[in-house]
Amino acid sequence: MFKAVSAILIGIGMLIGAAISVGPTRAFLQTSIVVPGRVVWLNAGGSHPQIEFTTRAGETVSYPQGGMISSKKVGQRVAVRYLPDAPARSACVDEFTAVWNLTIVLACGGLFTIVCGLSNLPSRNDGRVERQ
Repeated sequence: MFKAVSAILIGIGMLIGAAISVGPTRAFLQTSIVVPGRVVWLNAGGSHPQIEFTTRAGETVSYPQGGMISSKKVGQRVAVRYLPDAPARSACVDEFTAVWNLTIVLACGGLFTIVCGLSNLPSRNDGRVERQ
C-alpha cells in the first residue's frame, strides 16, 4: 500500500512539474529568435548533434543538442531558437519535441507512475474470494 501511494504522489508531483514547465517554455517561444544553423558533427549518434549557428549580432555559437529530436546528419540545416541575452545557454533546435522536452518527459513519466501506483493498490475485498 505504501509503495502504491508513494508512486501516485510522485506521479502527481511530476504532473505538477510538467504544468509549471509550460510557462517558461511558452515565454521562451515568445521571446526567442529563430535563425538558421547546421549540424557540424555528431557527439553520440544522430540524436545528439553539435549545432553551429550565427546570432543576429554576428556571434558564432556551437552547442551540443540533446533531448528528444529526430536523427540528424552532418551538414544538415536546422532552425535554431535562442534568447538574445544568452545565445549559447538557451539555444535549442526549433522542433516540437526539443522545445517541449521537459514538459513531455514529466507528463509522460507522471502519468506512467500514477498508473503503476493505481494498479498496485490493494483490491476492495483484500484478497478474499466473494461467494455468490
